[in-house]
Amino acid sequence: MYENLVIRNDNAIGALKYVENWEAFDFSDNSGNFLPLYFEEAKGQAKGTVKCELKGTGAKLKKPVAVDPKDGLIVFQIHNNDNTIEVTSEGKNTRTIKLTDLELKKQQ
Repeated sequence: MYENLVIRNDNAIGALKYVENWEAFDFSDNSGNFLPLYFEEAKGQAKGTVKCELKGTGAKLKKPVAVDPKDGLIVFQIHNNDNTIEVTSEGKNTRTIKLTDLELKKQQ
């Protein structure tokens, strides 16, 4: 799914492999580049306390999605590396993750 992925100073660095028909991603458009993120601040919090929103060119997720408080994990389908992910906790922007340093691998 990814190669050498790290988040450093709120910049995602590495490469996202192209995934064809990923069954775990339960949407009609389930092929592409996927970015799994873990948010420690979401673990054990009330449902909906921590939310993430994908913004930028081609971002298909237009509204915030609550991070699952059971595991703190959320997966985004990334269409352009000029996207950003805005994280809010209790209604306040806590961080913005930039994706400009991600390489989005193409379908093979």
